[in-house]
Amino acid sequence: MDEFRDEALARRAAEGDMSAFEDLVERHRLAVYRLARSITGNHHDADDAAQETFLRVYRALDSYDPARPFRPWLKRIAYNTSLNTVRASRNRSQGLVDGDIPEVTDMSPLQPERMEARQSAEKVEHAVQILPSELRATLLLRAVDGMSYKDIATAMGVKIGTVMSRLSRAREKVLDVLEPVGSVAAQRGDKR
Repeated sequence: MDEFRDEALARRAAEGDMSAFEDLVERHRLAVYRLARSITGNHHDADDAAQETFLRVYRALDSYDPARPFRPWLKRIAYNTSLNTVRASRNRSQGLVDGDIPEVTDMSPLQPERMEARQSAEKVEHAVQILPSELRATLLLRAVDGMSYKDIATAMGVKIGTVMSRLSRAREKVLDVLEPVGSVAAQRGDKR
């Protein structure tokens, strides 16, 4: 069973086993893409950042310590690469924003329940997408990837307390967007 663990695969990949590296990419490509998308905000930059992440991982495998968990190490590289991609994109575009939201082309009628569920999902997605990137990434690492506070802290290079406070702020901001009348902050009497 040990041969299927990420750490063992990383060790084998560092020794030149390309199939082990391909297994690592396959296991983590969606999670790396999701993290990159949460930071970059669009498909094109997220795809570039995900590819660059795996190139950097491949080049750095000989410096990876298999005694430490692989996933936080990988996420740290993905996080930094995604931030670099955002900076590079901003430098290229000089403030142009790529919404990159796919248009709905299927106009067939939906059942009312499905339409409501779709609208709710779109509202949640919008609320998450307008979060600042560090809050959005923290929330998605926890909610989508199921990472522990400790692993998120390692991946993002912050303290666990920072992770906890970012998660709290992210949840509040999402709820504020979803429930603008009588928002959480207004109910608490916050004057933010």
